[in-house]
Amino acid sequence: MYLCIVDHLSTRQTHRLPGLFSLITGEAAMKFEKISLPSQRELFIRKMQEMIISGELAVNERIPPERELAQELGISRTVVNAGIAVLVNQGFLQVRPRQGTFVADYKKEASAETLNAIMRLKGDVLSDSDIRSILEIRWALERLTMKNAIESLTPDAIEDIDKTVESIKDSDSFRQAAENALSFQIKLAELGGNAMLSLIIVTFRAPCLAMWIRFCKIYGINTLYEHTLQSWKLVKARDYDGIRDWIETFSNDAIDGKYTLYEKDLRK
Repeated sequence: MYLCIVDHLSTRQTHRLPGLFSLITGEAAMKFEKISLPSQRELFIRKMQEMIISGELAVNERIPPERELAQELGISRTVVNAGIAVLVNQGFLQVRPRQGTFVADYKKEASAETLNAIMRLKGDVLSDSDIRSILEIRWALERLTMKNAIESLTPDAIEDIDKTVESIKDSDSFRQAAENALSFQIKLAELGGNAMLSLIIVTFRAPCLAMWIRFCKIYGINTLYEHTLQSWKLVKARDYDGIRDWIETFSNDAIDGKYTLYEKDLRK
C-alpha cells in the first residue's frame, strides 16, 4: 500500500520537463522560476495526507510501526518519525499510548493547521467542485472584507492599495498577476482590522492563486485587473451597496456565468 511513494517522487519531478523544453525554444524574454524538489519527509507527509483524505487510509485504522513503515518505503526511520510528528500536529494522525499510531478523524478534529495542510496539498490541482467551493467561500468573505475596508479607509491606505491594483496590470506573468490580486485582498482585510479574516484569506493562498492563474489563462491579465479595479473604485467611493451588488454579479459570473473557471473553460 505504501510502496508507491518512491514512484510518486519520480513522477512529480519529471512530468513538467516537456514544459521546460518548450520554454527553452520560446521567446528570449521569458523568465524561469527556480526548481526545487521536495524532500523525502515532504513526500512522505504528502502521500499520507493524500491517502487519508481520499479514504484509502480509513479513520481509526492503525498504521504500521515506524521501523516497519520505513523499511517498506525505503526511507529512514528518522524521516518517518519526523513526518508522523507533523501529521499528528496537522490532525491527520493520532498517537495512542501503548497502542500505536492511528488515522484521526480530521474532519471532526480539524484545526487551522489541518486546513493549511489541505490547501497546500491541493495546490494548483483543482477539481470543478473545489473551484465552486472556493468561489462560494470567497463570495462570503469578500462581502465582509469590503465592508470593513470601507469603514476603515485612510489616505495612506488608498495610496498604497492604488499601487497594488495597478501592479496587476503591469504583471509579467499569470502568477505575478495572481500574487498581486491576492495582495489586494490581504491588504483590504488587514485594513478592516479583522485579524482572523486576514488569517483565513492567507490560509486559502494556494488554491486562490491557482484559481486566479487559471482566470488569467482563460480571460487574460487585463480582465483580472479590470475586475479588481472596479471593486477598488467602489470601495474608495465608500459605496457598500454598489460593492455588494458587484460582488454578487462577479461571483455568479464565476460560478455559473460568463467567467467560469472549470476544466471545460481551459479547453476552449
